[in-house]
Amino acid sequence: MQLAKQLSALPTNKLPAGGGVAAVVTAAWSEVMPAVAPLLAGPAVATLVGMGVAWAVEYWVPDRVNEPK
Repeated sequence: MQLAKQLSALPTNKLPAGGGVAAVVTAAWSEVMPAVAPLLAGPAVATLVGMGVAWAVEYWVPDRVNEPK
């Protein structure tokens, strides 16, 4: 297998995209759900929803391309 040279110090787009989405979704869920569905408004549910959405986003976000050495 040929070695690859990373073009930057951040070789992936997945971690920043997933982390940002998880924080926003968890905060939004915690703010909106108490008025909509109080049974689904707990912090554990908000965290699980944030993680699930982050994993889905990370699945679809492409990585940066490395160039072969």
